[in-house]
Amino acid sequence: MPRLLVTLSLLSVLFVQAARPAQAQVGIVDDSNDVIYTFGGQMIFTLVAHSESNIISAFLLVQIGDADHTDVLEVPITPSPRIETKYTWDLQARPIPPFAPVHYSWRLTDADGHTLVTEDAIKIYEDNRFNWQTVGRGAINAHWYNGDLIFGQAIADIGYKALNQVSRFIAAQSPPEINVYVYANIDDLQSGLRLGGREWVAGHADPELGVVLITAAPGPEAVLNLERDLPHELTHVMIYQVVGPGYDNMPRWLDEGLAANNELQPRSDLALALDAAARTDSLITLRVLCAPFAVDQDKALLSYAQSRSMSRYILDRWGPGEMNDLLLAYRDGASCEGGVQRVLNVSLAELQADWQNDVLEASPVTKFLRDTLPALAVFGLPAIAIAALIFAPRRKR
Repeated sequence: MPRLLVTLSLLSVLFVQAARPAQAQVGIVDDSNDVIYTFGGQMIFTLVAHSESNIISAFLLVQIGDADHTDVLEVPITPSPRIETKYTWDLQARPIPPFAPVHYSWRLTDADGHTLVTEDAIKIYEDNRFNWQTVGRGAINAHWYNGDLIFGQAIADIGYKALNQVSRFIAAQSPPEINVYVYANIDDLQSGLRLGGREWVAGHADPELGVVLITAAPGPEAVLNLERDLPHELTHVMIYQVVGPGYDNMPRWLDEGLAANNELQPRSDLALALDAAARTDSLITLRVLCAPFAVDQDKALLSYAQSRSMSRYILDRWGPGEMNDLLLAYRDGASCEGGVQRVLNVSLAELQADWQNDVLEASPVTKFLRDTLPALAVFGLPAIAIAALIFAPRRKR
């Protein structure tokens, strides 16, 4: 009998417990949060949350790209069990790089001491003035808004080929994905960069973000333009994979020189600019080319020309191994001259002198053309024919 009473008592307790309604969740609940933006205007973060007691504080945590710091932004609220709040980010006062990932979360506290940190969310700051289409190949995600799928696939294919080519002289692991955005014209690109707080002329790469911006439009010259510009900008991304934050220490002549060497459609105007400067003894010193290039169009053209030739000279003379060692030296913080001294065992002045002797003065044909180019403009084809006869190899009898 006592055992029966105990059993009945336990059953009654279990019945009462089961009959009670479920207890409400203790703490703060995130009902919804979102972000919307107008490109170059405002980015608005919104939040709705509730708790059993008053929510007394709200902070928004924002990290742009892979920046090494997080913005902690206090959002004023009126203490209440339920809040609806927002934070407006002024994109004109504090521009965000185009196509950068924006990581954000909220941290809330209520009067009972409960704290909630929402899950990290990501919003890509895409230039939403345009309706982008997307296609991919390998690590390349090609985005475009003007043209058909054939055009978009050409972007992806050229990018894929360029990544394979650059691996011949840069020992770098490609990022899991590289996003290539192709604007239809320079005005669209320039306005996008300007609204994102950036400035450039024809192409732009954010190596740390794995983002490339270029211009190309469907048409007869589309492939030629893509084969010139896209590999160039992708090379900057791949160099960053080697040097990382040390990218800021990279000599401009090496960074741009390697990029120019990876172009699938080499620029003939660079060769002409280099030849003209060699003839007139107006070459730029390598020390000057360590820094950002001149704004003047002619000087900028010559800067690219010399950088391309110098980078090719280093690859041909020392090989890809030393080139990668040079990149690693800049990754470790070497100065422009310090990296060259450490890896190639020459000074910048010695490197430039060797390059001029071995490249610019090595070929008799080059020297002849350099000395007689003004005459070619006057006498034309007959002078070229004479040069060909003079320097043509003779057959053995």
